[in-house]
This record gives sequence, C-alpha cells and structure tokens, in this order.
Amino acid sequence: MKLQVAATGDWRRWLLVAGVVLLAWLVLERLSGQLWFLPAGLRLALLWLVPTRRWGWLAAAEVGGQLIKTLVLGYSPSTWTFVAVCVLPWFVYATAVRVMRGPEPAPAIDGPGRMIVLLLTGLIAAAAVSPLLWTFLVTVPMNAADTLVSMFAFLYGDLIGQLVLAPLVLVLVHGLPERRRPGFWRDIAATVLGGLTVCLLLQAYGRLADYVLLLAFAPLFFLGFRHGWEGAAIGTSLLGGVVQVVAGTAVLTISVSMLQLVLIVVGAGALVLGAASTALRESHAILAERHRELATKNDELAGLAEELRQISQRLVRVEEQGQRELAAELDYELGHAIHALGTRISLAFRDTRDEQVTRLLESLREQVREIQDSLRRALRQLRPPMLDSHGLRHALENGPLRDMLDDAGVGFETRFEGPLDALDDDTRTTVYRICQAVVREAVRLETVHQVALHVALGASRLHVAVDIDYSPYARDLPPLQALPAIRDRVLAERGQYLVEPLVHGQRHCVDLAVN
Repeated sequence: MKLQVAATGDWRRWLLVAGVVLLAWLVLERLSGQLWFLPAGLRLALLWLVPTRRWGWLAAAEVGGQLIKTLVLGYSPSTWTFVAVCVLPWFVYATAVRVMRGPEPAPAIDGPGRMIVLLLTGLIAAAAVSPLLWTFLVTVPMNAADTLVSMFAFLYGDLIGQLVLAPLVLVLVHGLPERRRPGFWRDIAATVLGGLTVCLLLQAYGRLADYVLLLAFAPLFFLGFRHGWEGAAIGTSLLGGVVQVVAGTAVLTISVSMLQLVLIVVGAGALVLGAASTALRESHAILAERHRELATKNDELAGLAEELRQISQRLVRVEEQGQRELAAELDYELGHAIHALGTRISLAFRDTRDEQVTRLLESLREQVREIQDSLRRALRQLRPPMLDSHGLRHALENGPLRDMLDDAGVGFETRFEGPLDALDDDTRTTVYRICQAVVREAVRLETVHQVALHVALGASRLHVAVDIDYSPYARDLPPLQALPAIRDRVLAERGQYLVEPLVHGQRHCVDLAVN
C-alpha cells in the first residue's frame, strides 16, 4: 500500500525505497547469468506497482545501480554505450507499462486478463530493448541469422527474468491468499524435486532431452490449476533457480536457448492458467457467499411469510366470528321485530271488516314476508346454520349456494369424495367460502350456463375444483383471472390456487394440506 500511494510528500520514505531498490538491483545483477537477467523482472514489477508520478525514484535507483557497476568495472559512464545500455532500457520499460497499464498503480492480479496484460507488457518491452542491447554490446560481425539469434538471446534473458521475478514480487507485495488449499508448500516442493530429477536424468542421458525436457516444467501447470497464479509464480521462480544452478554447473548438454524457450512457454501458460483458476475460485467463493446471504434472506422471508399467514388466519377467523355475531344480532334484533310486525298485521287483518283496509293489510303482510325471506337469505349468506348443524357436504349441496344459482337460472352439479364432515371448523369454513366466492362470480356474470363443484378429500390433501361453463352462444367471455377472496383464504391455509382455462369456461382449483 505504501508503494502504491500517489500523494505528494513523504520524500524520506521514497528515498529509502530508492536505496533498497538500488541494493536489490546490484544483488540481482550479480545473480544473473546466461539463463536470465533478473533486474528486468524487478524493473517490470516495480513499474507495474508504483504510480507514474513516483517513477523518478525508480529511475534514479536503477541508473544509480548501473553507474556503480560501471565504475566498479572501470568503464566510463560518459559514453553513448552507457546511455543506451544502462539508461534507455528503463525508459523503454516505463513507456510500455504506461501505455498498457495507465497512470495509476495496477491492483492485484484478479483474473487471466490482467495477467496476460502484465506478460504482454514485459514481452513488448523486452522485444524493444533487445535490438538496442545488441547494437551496443555485440561488436562481432554477424550475418542475418546470427543477428536474430543474438537478439533472441537478449529477449529470452529479459523474459526469463520477468517470469521468474516479477510475479514473485507481486506475490510478496500483495501477500499470499489466506485461503490456501491444503498441501500448498508440499506441491511446490514436489514440483521442484521433479524438475531436479529430470535435470539429473538428462545429465546421465542427454539424448533424452527432446522427449523428457518438457516434463521438468509441466508440473507448473498443476501448480497454477490447484493453487492459482501465486503457486505458479513461486514454482516458476524456484524451478528457474534449479535450472540456473544445474545449467551453471555445466552438467547439462542442452542448449540454453532451448531451456529458456521451454521455461518461457510453460511458465507463461502456468501463470495465465493460475490467474484463471484464482478468478474462478474467487468467483465461486463470492457466489457461495451470495448463496448464504440469499439463504438468510429466504429464511427471513419464510419467517415473514409465516407471520403473514398466521395474521391472515387470525383475520379470517375474526371475519367468520364477526359474521356469526352479525348474523345472530340481525336475527335477534331485526328477525324478532319483523316477526312481531307480521303477527300484529295478521291480528289486524282478522279484526278488520273494511275491504280497503283488508287489501292494505294484505299488501303489508306480503311485504313483511318478503323482508323475512330477504333477511333469511342474508343471514344464510353471512353464516349458513346448516354448515354447523348438517356439515359441509349438505351445506354445499343443498344450501344457500344452490339457492343463489337457482334464482339466477344457472345449473349446479356436485361431486364429493372422502369424509368431508370430518374436517376441522377452519377448513370447512375455508372450503365453503371458496365455493361461495366462485358462485358469486358466476351469478354476477350473465353468460354462465352451469357450475360444477368437485371436492375430494385424500389422506393429507384436500382438492377443490369449481368449473364455470359459459353459454355456447356467448361471444365475449370474461377474462381468466384469480379471485382475491379465494386467494386470501388459500394463503391463510398455505395452499395452492390456480385458474385454468376450459374449452368454453374456466376452472378454479384449490389444493389444501389437511390433517
């Protein structure tokens, strides 16, 4: 985080950073050899991590290291060779990073795309520097083929240094992931030992190089797949060190260019594969976290739904109780008063001898009878007495619902299965209100020809199906829609409610769980 701060000030810290980079550059330059040029990896990693406005410190550190090396070797730093070899390569790398990365410091590697950009930046910078180095460092006349070979030697040296050191520096800066898979260091040790074993085999049987050389670096793919790009970076660095040690002892007869090429191809592929594996693993972790959050939200919603269902049950029971009390009050208050009025009219009708008064009393008595019938129907709609006295089946088959349909001229068919009268009071009331809602809807429509009711009680489920058949001569049929009264009742009982189209009508289906 300190390296990636772009704010002004705090020059003492950056002076310390420049001093550390200078010492690191001198150490890595001493460790470089024919196989790799390690300062190229340090250069690429620091340019990738540090914001653009702080690059002056990095340039001063590297040029200072180059100057110390030049003076120790007894060369003059005031030549064009010093400028071309010791100064210009840093600016070439800085230009490549600025173009590919941008002015802000790059975040941690979070996917194969960012890893590819890093590797491609290093490749472009190394490819641009290698002709410059060849021009000023190679003084022997060469033909075109040898010139290309020499340029590729500089290119391979920088690329190996980048692959071996730059990802390792990123791992050290950003830190190893906390969720490392089991056997992280064991697999890395097995990879290094496997590469060393293949190198020793090639020492004894050099002619097997064309067949088993790739086996020394192939485990890097396993590290990248299993442990992400961090494991591939550490494995590439350690395996490159083993190859450098073995190649430096002159026990291998394999050409350095072949070792470099294989390590570049396999190392880059392992790093990209590791970045993809890391991104996939992180996406799985994020998805698992989202699933846990979603499961928690679902549990909360399930709790709220249960509370709503209980509230709906209470409201339904309160509504039924209110309708019972209202029916009792109406019967007690209005029913008795209307009955007493009818009795007095009948007594007055017997005592009068006036023909005109007799006709008036007769008309009043008929109106009282109509009022009594209307009140009786209203009370049966509020709470039919036969639902409590005769049971659900009789209330559906011969109760107020049939009377409503008969008055509207609509046919009514019923079919029952199972011991319906064994249901509890809440379920009986729910089934009756569901059928009542459908019948009211059918009576309201003028195109209804017939209503068919089917109630079936199983071991643990109750199925209610009400078919509304329209007249075959009807042109404009009502839309297919659920009835709110049924939906509320079904929600209270935690059931299922569907409205299905028929050939010339619609079917309201309700499934309830019962004990």
